[in-house]
This record gives sequence, structure tokens and C-alpha cells, in this order.
Amino acid sequence: MSAIVISFDETHHILGGEPLYADRFDKVQSFHFPLGYAPVMNDQQAFFINVEGKPVFERSFKEAFGFYDDIATVVDESGFFHIDKQGEDIHSQRFSWSGNFQEGLCVVKDKESGLFFHIDRKGDPIYMEKYPYTGDYRYGVAVITNQEGLCTHIDKEGQLLHGKFFSELDVYHKGFAIAKDERGYFHIDKAGESIYADRYIKLEPFYNNRAVAIDQYHIKYLISTKGETIDRIDNSCVEREKVAQYYADEAFSYWRSRIMTSVLELGIFELIEQGILVNELDRKLHLPKKSIELIVRWLMINKLIKIEDGRYYLSLSGEVVSQKLKHIFSYWQGGALVKTSLELTDSLKQHESSFIKQNQCPYFEYVQKSDRLTKDLVGVMHYYSTDYTEHLPYLEFSNEIVCDIGGGDGSLLDQIKNKYSRITPVILDKFDYTNGNADIDVISMDFLQTWSFDADVYLLSRVLHDWDDQQATILLTNIAENMQDGTILYVFETLLDDDNVLDKGVTISFHLLNLLGGRERSLAEFEVLFQHSGLKIKDVYLKNSTISLMKVVKK
Repeated sequence: MSAIVISFDETHHILGGEPLYADRFDKVQSFHFPLGYAPVMNDQQAFFINVEGKPVFERSFKEAFGFYDDIATVVDESGFFHIDKQGEDIHSQRFSWSGNFQEGLCVVKDKESGLFFHIDRKGDPIYMEKYPYTGDYRYGVAVITNQEGLCTHIDKEGQLLHGKFFSELDVYHKGFAIAKDERGYFHIDKAGESIYADRYIKLEPFYNNRAVAIDQYHIKYLISTKGETIDRIDNSCVEREKVAQYYADEAFSYWRSRIMTSVLELGIFELIEQGILVNELDRKLHLPKKSIELIVRWLMINKLIKIEDGRYYLSLSGEVVSQKLKHIFSYWQGGALVKTSLELTDSLKQHESSFIKQNQCPYFEYVQKSDRLTKDLVGVMHYYSTDYTEHLPYLEFSNEIVCDIGGGDGSLLDQIKNKYSRITPVILDKFDYTNGNADIDVISMDFLQTWSFDADVYLLSRVLHDWDDQQATILLTNIAENMQDGTILYVFETLLDDDNVLDKGVTISFHLLNLLGGRERSLAEFEVLFQHSGLKIKDVYLKNSTISLMKVVKK
């Protein structure tokens, strides 16, 4: 019976090239064996037929789906529910959506909360949690997506299998699952650990210990379960052409940011935000008609705007850019940074900041001369402020005076204060970017000059990478001179990957050098830096994260 197939027009079933029965339906689905029932649709009614094309019971539904584990998902006016092979309800629950039973369990969507969970054959939840999405169980493991949009595996009791979270995740297949992080796709084992270091833009499950992998250049490989390249699917000519195309596209890619910046500067998003008639946009923009046509065409292609009832509206993507990213584009594409970036070659030759040479003053002092650049910088600091949730438990604060040196807009101290409410937060910085935050005391002080302030804990969050070794040593020495034997310095910084596999802080170091004369550092380089400043590292937490935490004390 496995040879039964659906006809091309989907009105009946075929066996051996001949119609299985005489009747025709509006639409048919596959037979499921050993039961031998298939859901069909006719005259807006869904029901089940046997291999003779006859209804197997009189009951019909708005929608019906195939039998799995001798249970079918069906829909009527009350919602999604489940029936047995006699067409009887197996429970009284109703849902806004339901999958199919797999391994005796079924994923459903709750009518009230709109969240997903799994039920057993009685219609009862098998665990208490509900999620934005859950998938089917396979081999006793399912994928869930949490409120932060991250995915992990759960077992049949709803417990986390390994506690690792990913941006995308698949079920296990032959002992491995495909996962995705910020670098791309890879395979993980049952412990949730990556089985190799490489990442890919596309990846398939293992088939007899081989998997098809496609890298950043779109070159195809066969890899082993150790991540080794077993065979190359593309020939050398194809590979060379793909690499050439990749870098040719990279050379042109900055134009996308330039176009977006110009669109924002022209105020087009503001005009469209509430909806605007097509011909009214032409009148209000005061631009040549051909320029407007070109801009609109680009916005439509990139799904930033949409047309409804003769009006332009921002799409979701357009709203995000308009509401969250104006300062980001204005900052990165502003004249000062663009002009400085053109001197990167000179920065590399001299290994020093080109900005200081061009403008005869350090960058942060230059910013104070421009209200627009100051606003953009504050917007950038706020947008890129790190979520330190995973770092905070290591701090173990109670009622300390916590001084964040170069604390920017106060984002880190706000997060710490939320977890450790009894601390006294203080920022020590040359300029105040907190926008009048009443919960934080700001002391105006040049931390590269000699200063004095007593605190129980000092913080440096992504500050040292702004400075060269000489200036960083001065800063750290000043801190060391203010520290007592029990004082702690916590340093939040990116640690370069010693194996040169991950671009963790490498590309951004070109920008830091070009603009500020700084760079990201390896753990070994930090150890030397602290030693020269009268300090030493006591502990390192989250070493493999994008931002690591170093606990530093006096020598």
C-alpha cells in the first residue's frame, strides 16, 4: 500500500498508475498505514476515506489531517482537537492550532495565551511551561523557543536537556543536531556542545557520517562528524569564481549603508511613518521625480516600505530602522568617521590613530564640539550596550560603593542596580552621558590624570580597548593606587581567540586603531598589562563569550 500516491491534480489516489477508486474529491491527502485512512476535502467538508474511496465514519470537519499514532488532528468551529480511528473525540480540550501526535505526544497552541506546549493523549499538558513555539518530539527530545527567541532541547518531562541556547536549532538526527549561533550553522552533540569550530551558511544532517556544508563563499563540501573536509563538491574553477564574487560584492556593499543614511537624512521615513498618498510623497519631498522613483524602488526591493490602498507605509523593517537606527547610521556614516576610515592604511603603517592626526585632538574631546555627534554617540552607546545578565551572578555584590570608570550612559550600572539594589553606583568619567540619571552619581574626572576616589569595587567595561598600551597602563595604575587590599576591579572586555578561528574582536580592532589608537587584546596581553600596573588577574569568567569578565586585584 506504500505505492499509493496522490494524483497530480490532487483529486484522487493512484496505485500502479491507475486510479485507486472511481470517486473524485476537491483535494486529497496521503493515506496513513496500517490504518489505511486518508483525509479528503469535498464541498468545504473534510472527512476520512478508506482505500475504496468510501467514508470510514459519517463525521465531517472544517479541516482534517492524517492519522499518526492512530490519532488525527481535526478542526471544527470550536478549534483544533483530536479524534480516534472511530472518529470520536479522545479528550474535551480545544486549541487554536495543533500539530500531529508523535511518540504519544502532540504540540498545541493555547487559545488564551497564544503560546505552545505539548499534551498527552488525554489532552493534558505534560509540563507547566508554555513557549512562543515548540516542535514535535523525536527520539524523546523536542525543540522549544523561549521568550528571548532562543532555542534549546527539552526531554519528555519538559526539562532542559543540556541547557545550551541557540538562535536556531533542529531535532537530533543520528546523535547530532544542527544549531545556529551568531557565526552560522554547526552540529552539536547530546551535551549541546559544538563538535567542531567551523560555521556554515547552510548545513544538512549527517547521512552515514557525512553532511553537506556550504561556507561563507557558498562553496559546497562534504564534512565528517569531526568537521573535517572529506570531499569538495564544487570544482576548483567554481570555487575560485565564488570567492571572487564574494569579495566583489563586499567591495560594493558599503553602498547599502550609504543609501540608507541618505534616505534617513532626507526624512523619507518620517513622511511615510503615518502613511502617505503616493502622489503626496512626490510633492512633499521636493526632489527630482527620477530621484524619488529610484529611492522608492530601492525601499520596496528591500521591503522597507509597502503600498496599501494607494498609500505608502513603513513595513516592520522600515519601522525598526526609523525608530531605532537613525543615530546608528548617522554615527557610522557621519563625515568624521568616514573621513578617518579612509586613512586606515596610514593607521596600519604607523599603528596609531589617524583621527588624532587629522583633528589634532582625541576623539571623545572632538565629540563634545558637536551636539549632533554627541547625540549620535549616546544613541550608539545605548544601542550597543551589552546585556550583562550572564555576567552579573559572578559579581556577588551586597552594599558596596561601585565605581564604573568611563561608564558612558550608565547601562551597566543600571543592570547591576536592578540585581543588587543596595549598591551605591558612581560613574567616573570626563564627560556625562547619563542624560540626568538620578540613580547614578557622576563625578567629572579625567581618569588618565591622577585622581582619588574611594570605592569598594571599580568597573571597567569595554574601556581599555579604547586605549593603546601606554595609556591603558596609566589608567590601570591610577586605579591600582586607589585600591586597598580588599578592593576588586572587574574588567569586561573581549578576549581575542588565540587559535585565530573566531573573529572575536579582530575586525573591530581595525576601527579602534584607526579612530582611537586602541585594540582588543588576548588574555595573555591583559596579564602583562595588569602586571605592569601593579595588578593581577584572580579569575576569568565566560572566557569564550563575546564579552568576558576578569576579576582583578592588587599584586
